[in-house]
Amino acid sequence: MYIVTFYSFKGGVGRTMAMANVGLALARDGRRVLLVDFDLEAPGLDTFDLLKPAETTPGIVDYVTEFRETGVAPNVTKFIYEPSHPDLDAKVWVMPSGKQDEQYGNRLNAIDWNRLYAEQDGYLLFEDLKKQWERELHPDYVFVDSRTGHTDTGGICTRQLPDAVALLFIPNEQNLRGLQTVAHDIRRESRESGRLIDLYFVASNVPDLDDEDSTLRERLRQFRRTLEAKLDAIIHHYDSLSLIEQE
Repeated sequence: MYIVTFYSFKGGVGRTMAMANVGLALARDGRRVLLVDFDLEAPGLDTFDLLKPAETTPGIVDYVTEFRETGVAPNVTKFIYEPSHPDLDAKVWVMPSGKQDEQYGNRLNAIDWNRLYAEQDGYLLFEDLKKQWERELHPDYVFVDSRTGHTDTGGICTRQLPDAVALLFIPNEQNLRGLQTVAHDIRRESRESGRLIDLYFVASNVPDLDDEDSTLRERLRQFRRTLEAKLDAIIHHYDSLSLIEQE
């Protein structure tokens, strides 16, 4: 089981769409793939046509809520579903952000993440979650969709859970400043824990234009130099209908 978090410092880079596409491509190639929606404040993985559930399913928020109420890590299978789309001939599971009802926001806001880790064994809860993923599903890959920015849950997604982090960014100054800190924190965690966390840098939502003034080329060079990294991939801007239809 190899866990990859898809992270972006800013929104609008096509992170969730990229994760869904990579996951489905691997699943169609015979891999067993679990997709996890940890973008708790702005969830949406289960809105993709191929990934919709047959019925509303609880997820991360409900999993943590039940643990806080009982002190016992719940069985993860209650919080995971297999998409029901008839054209999806692949082994894919989804762990959504949570049950999308009128109380979702209240359940999310009731979670004190700092207290969960300081007083309620939150770290062990998510270590147990990883073990349950492996024991119950035997996935080849787990892809985690992380929320943006600096957050209480960001460290769970970028430093505790993953074997690797795919850092997606539009090559502008806002993304560069934010990614410097995030990449530094992940590298420090990797050094201090002795557990290698691979980093993959992906320029995303990049205009597919003639760069005759070398503006894009120079900006990408700046990212490589500042982040001390090579560029692993470029995702060009999706056309309008692809964005609307979530292809």
